[in-house]
Amino acid sequence: MPNIAEDLSPDDMKVFLEEAEEQLQLLDEEVIKLEKESTEEGLAAIFRAAHTLKGSSAMIGYRAMSEVAHAMESMLDKLRNGVIVVTPEVVDSLLHSLDALRVLNEELIDAQGIEVDFESLVKEADAAVAAQTGESADSGKGGDSGLPQLETDEAVLTEIQAQTDSNRLVFRVDATLEDEAAFGAVRFFQLHSELVEFGKIITSNPTEEQIAAEEIGTGYSALIGTDLPAEDIESRLSEVQDIASLTVKQFDPSEKQSEAQTEPTAEATADAEAAAGEDKPVKEAAASEGQHKTAAQTVRIDVERLDHLMNLIGELVIDRTRIQQIERSLITKYQGDELIGSLGKTSSHIVKVVDDLQEDFMKVRMLPISTVFNAFPRMMRDLSRKLEKPIDFNIEGGETEIDRTVIERIRDPLVHMLRNALDHGLEDAEGRKAAGKPETGTIELSAYHEQGHIVIKVKDDGSGIDPDKLRQSFVGKGLISAEAARRLSDSEALDLIFMPGASTKEEATELSGRGVGMDIVKKNIEAINGFVDLQSELGKGTTLSLRLPLTLATVNSILVRVSDVLCAIPLVYVLEAVKLQHESIQTVQGREVFRLRDRVIPLIDLADATGLERKVEESVDSETRHVVVVRVGERLTGVVVDSLLEPQEIVVKSLGKYVGDMKGVTGASILGDGRVVLILDVGGLVAAAGNYGPSKQSGEGDVQMLDTAA
Repeated sequence: MPNIAEDLSPDDMKVFLEEAEEQLQLLDEEVIKLEKESTEEGLAAIFRAAHTLKGSSAMIGYRAMSEVAHAMESMLDKLRNGVIVVTPEVVDSLLHSLDALRVLNEELIDAQGIEVDFESLVKEADAAVAAQTGESADSGKGGDSGLPQLETDEAVLTEIQAQTDSNRLVFRVDATLEDEAAFGAVRFFQLHSELVEFGKIITSNPTEEQIAAEEIGTGYSALIGTDLPAEDIESRLSEVQDIASLTVKQFDPSEKQSEAQTEPTAEATADAEAAAGEDKPVKEAAASEGQHKTAAQTVRIDVERLDHLMNLIGELVIDRTRIQQIERSLITKYQGDELIGSLGKTSSHIVKVVDDLQEDFMKVRMLPISTVFNAFPRMMRDLSRKLEKPIDFNIEGGETEIDRTVIERIRDPLVHMLRNALDHGLEDAEGRKAAGKPETGTIELSAYHEQGHIVIKVKDDGSGIDPDKLRQSFVGKGLISAEAARRLSDSEALDLIFMPGASTKEEATELSGRGVGMDIVKKNIEAINGFVDLQSELGKGTTLSLRLPLTLATVNSILVRVSDVLCAIPLVYVLEAVKLQHESIQTVQGREVFRLRDRVIPLIDLADATGLERKVEESVDSETRHVVVVRVGERLTGVVVDSLLEPQEIVVKSLGKYVGDMKGVTGASILGDGRVVLILDVGGLVAAAGNYGPSKQSGEGDVQMLDTAA
């Protein structure tokens, strides 16, 4: 466990970690914005966050984090004061300090014994400053070349006497900086922090507040009451870097030093007040912010408790449906009975309350998708610099809300999509110049609601995907036959990219070219009843779209029956339901198809696809068949079922480890009357049965089929 205050309670630690995470997230977002546009407001926000982290970590005794935050704060202060300007090197230094802060924050949680190379961080910051100024960062401050004055007024002398009466030694500590020490305030902060651990600092110049405000010269002096000998103090302080001279000697109050008795000038007093006031606006702002927040108070709730509440509400939803069914049965059986009428009113009220409770609780579980999006600017910046591909990375719709369970499932797919867009989609600078494009590429990440779902798009202005190149690649790898490749339309050829082993990269890199990535995206998205759409135009770019449910807790479905088993087909896939006459069904290349307006659509039998045995009297050779037309991406497929039931919102339940994986099934639910219903994996069923083209057909039975056999 890192060195922190011994009297820190678990509740205090929890509060610190929560607040630290908020400040780290703010830093992550705002530092990246600096490179695009450096504003006073942005710099002030970053400075406040670093300052808050420094103060709160110092308060709990976490000196390592406090020192890193102070180093970061020092560079930000130089940016605010115009000593330096924002450059990629400056942003790199700030981000690396931020990484160190995150590591230190995790160390509080995991206690893995991780240490941060603080000296490397400061050297990197020194180099970034020196690259612009050509000299030490503090050389222009006009500070004293000697040791500062120490004020020994009545209050100081009284405290010295108190320390002496307690049998403690009083030492004077003097230190000066080396000429090339760019971050003097950081070094003085280290000295001051060490002295706080040794005993009580009676007075110091500069003070802690002045150090925080960068109101320093080249020297530091302090009086400290301690039980430690001078040798131990000097040994510890000598480990601080960039210190030119250091002395620790016992203080003699009888020595009258002119500088010690000199009253501070009006100018010095004003400077000290200004420096001390550096913290005051922050504290006042925090208090003011707290007052404003009373209008919209928030409460932190453990995620497990939310999940438990969601399960309870799911049970209520099931019982709600059961109550409605019982009510209808009783009204039919005892029509006109007064008690039944009263029960009906009570039932209606309970149904309404449960509906409102479910709706409100679903809103509680909703989070802005920015909780995922905000991590990507940093990732894209780092990849851009690594690949030497300058980009404008734009985010829209971060305020769009989605259930937190969906958020947890889309993070990795989005990482794959964004990496592919940068590494695989965008040309390098020379390629863009040859294509008549700006050297800086553009990648857009957007989200919006559409018809009860959320749509997320990743769009680039790169070279696009060549369908012919994909066909050749897959034939060359033996993944499809040359004849099958020839029959593919361009849109179908583009979908090859979602097959395992798909890649047109000639050389594998750390990011792509190994044939993994997009198949994982498709698999993960379809696992949560979503689907992926790919649009690409040669020379102009590619757009990948995800269409996702707003929540995974409930699903609107149409109920069907097959072989005496109830199944639910999520409505997100359902286009329409039709009843087919036997003569409407034809056979093409050994597979049954039917025509729906101007499309030829393949059929899959749900009983065969799921492995359920159909009774003899339920033979598929009957005169009519019930078909649910589903859409997976842009492909249409007809699912043959025994009978159609009513649409219904159902609560998703896990099948559990004892049941294991069932073919074509993603979960289960319980209806109000106690019957179990299986939730179908429509994407998996369609993929397993073979992919068929939905394109317009000119001739009877002319359907395109993607043969995925080698």
